[in-house]
Amino acid sequence: MIKWLFFDLGSTLIDETECEEYRFNDLLKQSNVLTREAIKEKYREYIFKNQSPYKAIIKEFNLEKKEWPIHLEKLYSEVPFLLEQLQRKYHLGIIANQSLGTEKRLEEYGIRKYFDIVISSSEVGMTKPSLEIFKLALSTARCLPNEAYMIGDRLDNDVEPAANLHMHTIWVKQGLFADSNLNSIENQPDIIVNSISEILNHL
Repeated sequence: MIKWLFFDLGSTLIDETECEEYRFNDLLKQSNVLTREAIKEKYREYIFKNQSPYKAIIKEFNLEKKEWPIHLEKLYSEVPFLLEQLQRKYHLGIIANQSLGTEKRLEEYGIRKYFDIVISSSEVGMTKPSLEIFKLALSTARCLPNEAYMIGDRLDNDVEPAANLHMHTIWVKQGLFADSNLNSIENQPDIIVNSISEILNHL
């Protein structure tokens, strides 16, 4: 019996489209070698390997890394309704790689009230895909792995580690990593959806 749903944040509940456009344009400004099409091809190459394309390109071409433009993040419009519906049936939690102040940002989005547990990497000193951050969330929730779903946009950070602990998994194919390679992980997601709102059709 499923009791808990754990969510990632970036590109799962939070729309990072403008953040990624900012980073893409930053690479274009910095590099006198890479054209727009060349950067797009590099993005496809690294995403297919489940690697952050921005970080990989910065390293490959020795460019300057800019701070993540957190001010450009916004909530997917359907998220409040989704969480309100799911909270009627399940306990909800967050397991996310986030900077300090995660709970404050959730308050500002108006969705903190839906979550019983918020586990943020910067606050607990662990990052996904380490199994330890998932174990911490499960122990805090007093939840067995097979009583929970992990819901996220990353095969490597969300689906694979959660499945290794025998949690159920949902891959949300939205955001930058929508075209990731399913063959890159051993444990396939139990459910695949093309947008966060679609999970209401499965849970």
